[in-house]
Amino acid sequence: MEHIAHHKVEEVDVFCLTDGGLEFPPRIFPGVEEQRREALLKDAGLNGVQTVFNCYVLRFSDGRVAMVDTGCGAEFGEKGGRMRLLLSRLGILPEDVSRIIFTHLHSDHCGGALTGDELTFPNAEITLHAREALHWNGKDAVAGRLLDRVFSVRTVRGDDDLGDGITVWSLPGHTPGHIGLRLGGLALVGDVVHSEALQLPDPATRPIYDEDPDLAIQSCNLALNAIVDDGLVWSGCHMLGPEKFARLVRQGRGFVRMSL
Repeated sequence: MEHIAHHKVEEVDVFCLTDGGLEFPPRIFPGVEEQRREALLKDAGLNGVQTVFNCYVLRFSDGRVAMVDTGCGAEFGEKGGRMRLLLSRLGILPEDVSRIIFTHLHSDHCGGALTGDELTFPNAEITLHAREALHWNGKDAVAGRLLDRVFSVRTVRGDDDLGDGITVWSLPGHTPGHIGLRLGGLALVGDVVHSEALQLPDPATRPIYDEDPDLAIQSCNLALNAIVDDGLVWSGCHMLGPEKFARLVRQGRGFVRMSL
């Protein structure tokens, strides 16, 4: 199904929905010299630094539906906004979503939670890291407007148990409360990687969007090494497709993505 990938974790169906995408200009990764950038992109079969906006649906055996992030919605115009159509292809109405877990509150992750000034998912409890809520509360941004409108917010901290086999994975640096999630043998790692082509060979390569680049490097290395050491399947919010669930192996000082 176009723009939808599926992975089963025990009794949980996990769907990756690709809400849209764009090409990053070179300035987004200022630490990568042009010659190296072009060589890495060529090795990956890319003509530019492509990215996409992935979010996730968790459908439990009892019929409950949760989401991890909501895509960008209308924030990037025609470059995004597919998420609601993709949900409909899965037979899911916005009212069916009972919980949204946010990896963080950049607009490409939470923009889809608002439709104009209204909540897209009116019945959903919002779950996010306490530091993330504190960082965005009251700010004139999509995140601030979202937090001002939601009725039920649950704040969590590192390693909290969210039930349904889901645990919080604290991976700060990209934002103060950036998290991943672990569900059985699956790791959803949010934005530890924005471009696999540039960053997997050298996880110290970071985009300009990081609030704390040094901490983001630590979190990226922590996540990628754990994926290898624990034999996890992983997916990230900017992972290119069509395969959206993969494994990792080490290569030199970096990593290589492997198909399942």
